[in-house]
Amino acid sequence: MTEPTSTPLYPLAAPTQQQVTPTVLPHDPVAEHIAAHLGRIDTVFHDTIADPVQVDIHVVPANARYPFLRLVTSGMSSLPMTAPEGAPPFAELMMALPADWKLDEQSVQDERWYWPVALLRHLAHYPHRHATWLGLGHTVPNGHPAQPYAKGVEFTGAILLPPASAPEAFAALECDGKDIYFHCVVPLYEAEMNLVKRKGFPALLDGFNDKGVTDLVVPGRKNTVKKFLGLF
Repeated sequence: MTEPTSTPLYPLAAPTQQQVTPTVLPHDPVAEHIAAHLGRIDTVFHDTIADPVQVDIHVVPANARYPFLRLVTSGMSSLPMTAPEGAPPFAELMMALPADWKLDEQSVQDERWYWPVALLRHLAHYPHRHATWLGLGHTVPNGHPAQPYAKGVEFTGAILLPPASAPEAFAALECDGKDIYFHCVVPLYEAEMNLVKRKGFPALLDGFNDKGVTDLVVPGRKNTVKKFLGLF
């Protein structure tokens, strides 16, 4: 189990127009893995710059098995991260969103809808651009000091957790001699980020269990860190 880190990220860039296509790129084992375990891929947000990897984001709409929408990266694992000995160097990322989350061409011009796409792409590029790594339990603030991801969104950071709402077989993929692990990106409030820094992410999971918080992104959900006499 890796220890949490608070590696600072630069603030997310404003949303930009992305190419959206209704097809899965041919011969993409990660995309095939996504479709096999989560459902049909509806659209793909293609990365316009390969720096140094090209990260595409696949959109899996809600279906009969899973009543929520998923975003999953493909391309982060095309190069190994600069991971310490014994830590897995290949990873991809996922987010689970409400079924009615808007990702049409017009809506993605609004950061209130686009920020999960921007967050996934930013995190997928980060370890390659900065010679570091991301793994289970790592926390990543949105800048220093941390800022909300978008107007009206109070989350200021995120944690990487196991993809608990996905089938067990989705969590890892063996491809071309490498093991790729899929982590779920769960956005956090500032107090939750601070709790992880102080006590580790098991303490956060205890709060999640007490409040019924899952890996599904629910804007405006309850803060799981109790406030007492004005102090956290």
